[in-house]
Amino acid sequence: MRLTALCISFLFLLSACRKESKQDNNSGELHGRYAGTFVRTGMDTARVEFFFKDDKSFEGASDRLNYPAICSGTFENSAMSLEVNDTCTWTANFDWTLIFDGNYSISFGENNSVRIWRSNGNSTDEYRLTRYTR
Repeated sequence: MRLTALCISFLFLLSACRKESKQDNNSGELHGRYAGTFVRTGMDTARVEFFFKDDKSFEGASDRLNYPAICSGTFENSAMSLEVNDTCTWTANFDWTLIFDGNYSISFGENNSVRIWRSNGNSTDEYRLTRYTR
C-alpha cells in the first residue's frame, strides 16, 4: 500500500512538472547575441554576428570587409519590422546600400532563429540569425 501511494505521488509530481520545450523566440524580443549568415540576391554569403542590447543599441560584424557593413547603432523593433540607425562613420569606397541601416522586415522562428530582410527592386538583403545567449 505504501509503495502504491509513493508511486502515485511520484507520478503526480512528474505530471505537475513542465518539460522545457524548444527555446523559441516568438515573443518579438530582439535581445542577445546572434550569429548567422548574410546574403544579397545573386551574391556570396558572409558570416555575421550581432549583439542586440537591452538599451536598444547593437554592435555587429561580418567576416568580410563591408559585406555587409555592420558596426553599431540603435534599433527599434516590433513583431514584424526592425528600424536600424547606424551611428558609425564610413568611407566612400564601397556600396553604401550594404550598410546595416534603415527599415527591415523581421520574423522570429523556432529554436531562437530570426530572419531580417529588405528588398530593393530585384535584390534582397537577408540575415538569417540564431540567438546563442540572452
